Amino acid sequence: MLITEQLARERTRSNLKEAEQLRCARRLRTLRRAQRIEQRAERRMIEAWRRTASLREVIESADY
Repeated sequence: MLITEQLARERTRSNLKEAEQLRCARRLRTLRRAQRIEQRAERRMIEAWRRTASLREVIESADY
């Protein structure tokens, strides 16, 4: 009976360790995804600023 209890404890410990590793992996995936989305948004914003500046130049040159 002692061996069975010991095996059960080891199995539980193993399951808890695996669950913690999965949690860490999920957090890391979520963080990486958020970073990619943020970088994409930053690139779009920079491109929008460039287009705005370009349009301003066209408008200003048309005024003169």
